[in-house]
Amino acid sequence: MTSNLRGGMRVAALLACFVWWVSAASAGPAVIVAPRVKAFDAPSNAAGVVSELRHGAPICVLDKTNYPGILHRRPGWLAIRLPGGVGYVPVEAVDLTAPTSEVEDCRASPMAIVPPPLEPHESRPDAAVARPALIAGGFLPLRPARFLLGMGTGAAWLNKQSAAQHQIDDSSATFNGTLGLTIYDVFMISGAFSAAFPSDHASFSQDVVLEMGGGDPQSADSGLSVTSYSIAAGLRTPFWALGSTQNGWVAGALFAEYGSAGIHGTRSIADCVDCRKDELDMPGGTFWQVGFDLLVPSRSPRASYGLTVAYQGYEASAGFTHEIRVGLSWWLQ
Repeated sequence: MTSNLRGGMRVAALLACFVWWVSAASAGPAVIVAPRVKAFDAPSNAAGVVSELRHGAPICVLDKTNYPGILHRRPGWLAIRLPGGVGYVPVEAVDLTAPTSEVEDCRASPMAIVPPPLEPHESRPDAAVARPALIAGGFLPLRPARFLLGMGTGAAWLNKQSAAQHQIDDSSATFNGTLGLTIYDVFMISGAFSAAFPSDHASFSQDVVLEMGGGDPQSADSGLSVTSYSIAAGLRTPFWALGSTQNGWVAGALFAEYGSAGIHGTRSIADCVDCRKDELDMPGGTFWQVGFDLLVPSRSPRASYGLTVAYQGYEASAGFTHEIRVGLSWWLQ
């Protein structure tokens, strides 16, 4: 009796393994049956989380035979297709037999999955890679929040009438900075400043002495700066996967914002407490901005860097007419 029981248990275990193997190896639509399940970037609970799926979510289970050398294989885990990549979920969280609406990714022909590049001394195992493969041409998983810090340069064009009134050039190189917050990669709020330094045709000089120690008077020339401070809000596209690196996805996104800016100009002598100072009357106004963000992953999963290019146009009465901004950006999530 004991021998028969043990033999039956062995057969049951082998049958369970066989059922799991068949289900895990078959590709097609399936349904999440757990209340909420995390999709990891490798078949391990210690791996990074790339997405969260709720009960009833239709998914596409991937077949390793369609992606040789790309997918991890580990008992108890299934590979599923995610927007922009591959994720891994526990097999008990998935029902491969439940009726489900068709999944677009499963109906379409398999998309090319590009393995991450290898170092010259590395070799690729046949059945696994060190991280999830990228499917170029899909949106990256949405992040609840990303914080943006940007610094760069560019060019600004001033209102010609206002520039002529204050005897300054109507164009200049700029230095600018941005602080921003994105919500689920779709909404964005930002604050920015921009400093322009146009040529001044009405500069002046004054004799100055050192505040500490006195000394003989020295002649000092005035300098000119035109600054703007702004706040804006708008919409953006989620990041679209463009290619892969060893650290993750290179991606791009478009954005459009609408906001208001205050503009102020000053002609003065730097570091002088009682010298002449001219305040230039340069009105602010509303503006619109469109641009492109390029996202490049770093070694830290919480930080990325990239390049931002933007065009900003102001209303007709503002002191600026338009700007072009190009700069480096750092993303924290």
